[in-house]
Amino acid sequence: MTYRVTLRDVAVKDFRSLDGETQRQAQRQLDKLKKSPKVGADLGSKMGVDLTGYRALHFGKNQYRIVYRVLEPEKEVEVWGIARREGGAVYRMVGKRVEDEKTGKGA
Repeated sequence: MTYRVTLRDVAVKDFRSLDGETQRQAQRQLDKLKKSPKVGADLGSKMGVDLTGYRALHFGKNQYRIVYRVLEPEKEVEVWGIARREGGAVYRMVGKRVEDEKTGKGA
C-alpha cells in the first residue's frame, strides 16, 4: 500500500530553506515514507514537548529530522516540520505549530 505524503505549508518552507544536497536527502526520506510510513521513531514526550502521535525520521548523518504523523484512515503522511536537530529545537518548533493549530492560530 502506498501512502500520500503531504507537507503542511510551514513544512514546505522548511524544505525550501534547506540547501540543495540536504533537500535531495530529505526528498529520499519523504519518498521512503510513501511505502513505510512507520519507519520513523515514535516521539511521545520529547524534550518536554508532548508529540504523542507524531514520529521523527532522521537523515543527513543524523543532523536533521522530519517530524510527521500518519493519518491511517486516509493513508496519508502529514509532515509538520523539517529541520536540524540542534538540541531538540525541531521538536519545540513542531510542538508550537501543533499548539497553534489547536488554538486556531494556524500552523
